[in-house]
Amino acid sequence: MKLHAFLACSLVCCIGASAADSSFAPLVGPDGSFDSEKNTGEWFCPDLGTAADIVPLKTKRFATRESVTGGVGMKLVFEPGSNGVIAYERNGPIPDTAGITFYAKASKPVRFRVCTNKNQQVTASVAIDAEWKKYDIPWSDIPTDGMWQLIFQVVDPIKERTTLFLDRVGVEGPQFDPNPAIDKQSGVDTTISSKEILHGAEHLAKTLARLKAKQPFKIVALGDSISAGAQSNRGTWSVKIEDGVPFRYFGHVARLLEQHHGYTGITPVAVAHGGWTTKQLLAIVDSELMPQVTADDLVVLQSGGNDINGGATPAQWKAALAEVIAKVKTRTDQILVVSTTASFPGPVYDQADAISATLREIVAEQKVAGADVTRLFTYRGPEFASALFANPYHPDFMGHLMIGRMIAPILTGKHVEFPEE
Repeated sequence: MKLHAFLACSLVCCIGASAADSSFAPLVGPDGSFDSEKNTGEWFCPDLGTAADIVPLKTKRFATRESVTGGVGMKLVFEPGSNGVIAYERNGPIPDTAGITFYAKASKPVRFRVCTNKNQQVTASVAIDAEWKKYDIPWSDIPTDGMWQLIFQVVDPIKERTTLFLDRVGVEGPQFDPNPAIDKQSGVDTTISSKEILHGAEHLAKTLARLKAKQPFKIVALGDSISAGAQSNRGTWSVKIEDGVPFRYFGHVARLLEQHHGYTGITPVAVAHGGWTTKQLLAIVDSELMPQVTADDLVVLQSGGNDINGGATPAQWKAALAEVIAKVKTRTDQILVVSTTASFPGPVYDQADAISATLREIVAEQKVAGADVTRLFTYRGPEFASALFANPYHPDFMGHLMIGRMIAPILTGKHVEFPEE
């Protein structure tokens, strides 16, 4: 059955189906760590193409109040030239279900499909327009042989900015429900300014002077798996993680500083280890970090997630970080402390306010700059905390670029807001 025919049947005819015959389940992550209703956007990773295609960012994913369930939905903004592809990892069909179901609406009419490979021939698609509608995609319309991911794809070339809203993404079974209970909500999304998360810009006066003089320097990031780019290429599989330094948050800061100050010569460097605490990073400052750093360079210190998840308090993170800062200051006093991302649920999210307060203490006491990324992830509440993630705690390339965009104003002075759309 063609998708448009199936849609017409499910929306209009409703033959042989009732709510009593069906139950809905959100999609869950491969590791069981999330579901698509509670962690809106997580695991739904845009395919940004090749390395040459990634910047400027042509596909953006946000959590939004435009929704049909729970007061939060997924907002996808496709710029001209976007391939319109969102990838969700899943091994095979979900047993005892009829197929994939979702609600959608768009800023302009689009043809849309669910498949397992963006290059597959388009054999069926649905038409999405400006009103919320339910779309049911039976497994029989999705080629599932060898399936390891689902592709949610705008079929036709994107020639103008297009916004697509998705919500209640999941499965139903044993058959589709033609008329589930929904609760449409809308409203203006609350934004946060980079002013609210950046502290101590005055402590980067030497770096700002180098920028104004158009002099080269390095941005060297000492950190955990976030700075190491773990999971960052999910969805954008053509770019290897080791080749993705320019697309990590500090790499994008370097790019934006070059653009703002009108020259090239700012080199991003990663000294990062997945799963490490601040104390573990302290142990390699002399052997791995210092050989990369001169007095002219800016050092980014990003840590805390593994500390807090391992039972440490924000005060203990602060104490360990003070030791790292003391060592780094023997080489350069140009230091930017970046707090951790925050997944929900989890101890980092639970202690987010304390982490933010601790970061401000570090900035004041150590005379360094700070970027409160924790606040960026938590300012709207748990339902909105996941949209920049590939998986828990780890942004994809898109998320890294958005984080970098919020940090760069500490050295450009041009503050921005999130979400930007």
